[in-house]
Amino acid sequence: MPAPLNLLKINVIEISNAMQVSANGINDHGQIVGEFNDRHGIAHGFVYQEGCFVQVDYPNMTAINLYKINNLGQFVGSVTDVNGNVHGFYYDRGTLSAPLSNGPGATYFSGINNRGEIVGTVFAPGGSKGFLYKAGQFITPNLPPGATQTGFQAINDAGEVAGISVDAKGTHGIVYIESLGIFTAPFDFPGTNVTYPQAISDSGSVGGQYVAPNGKDAPFVSLAGSLVSVNIPNAPNGASILGVNARGQVCGNSIDANNVHHGYMGVLAL
Repeated sequence: MPAPLNLLKINVIEISNAMQVSANGINDHGQIVGEFNDRHGIAHGFVYQEGCFVQVDYPNMTAINLYKINNLGQFVGSVTDVNGNVHGFYYDRGTLSAPLSNGPGATYFSGINNRGEIVGTVFAPGGSKGFLYKAGQFITPNLPPGATQTGFQAINDAGEVAGISVDAKGTHGIVYIESLGIFTAPFDFPGTNVTYPQAISDSGSVGGQYVAPNGKDAPFVSLAGSLVSVNIPNAPNGASILGVNARGQVCGNSIDANNVHHGYMGVLAL
């Protein structure tokens, strides 16, 4: 197994009066989107770049979560209404879209590429399914062979979608190739049956987390066809990689000894 990677130039994203912080997506300009919980436990979104922070809220919604941002500054996420229903939404040129749902169940918009193509997951009573949202239409691919559920987390400009496939053996990483309408073979980080890809770069590099033998989340990236673990400092209770860009920058979530969640950004030491 390849030796674990370290991060260089690590920046912890601190937000005043925030209880929990997660950095969920990063574009090639280093702009980061994510969310934080305030002292009342309410989730707010944020956009962050080089120490500048902008809070994002959605009118008449009880919570907002931001997941990915593209190079045009468009981002996607989810909002929760007063009845507890979850809807996807996107932001484009100063405007938040209406709440959007892919049928019954909770709809999450979790990824967007530079062509404005969106991916996400709907969680319905029968299980979860990944979908694409293009030109105002929801497209839900059939499940791959043997799978009972899927989830889509990110999409690159080549139309490669990183996500998960769930079967009787566990939760596996998978890539859906939009142009061909096919899934790649499921993959797992060695020694685990729970692998969650969360991001995919335009070069096809995948980042995410797996469940380690101690039961805690541990981050990984793919390099030259191999999955490699990444050391995140000051994260004894787990960490994840949630965003990766073309400059080798990653962002994500780390959990300290007091179970406080911190957002971070760093550069992979390749």
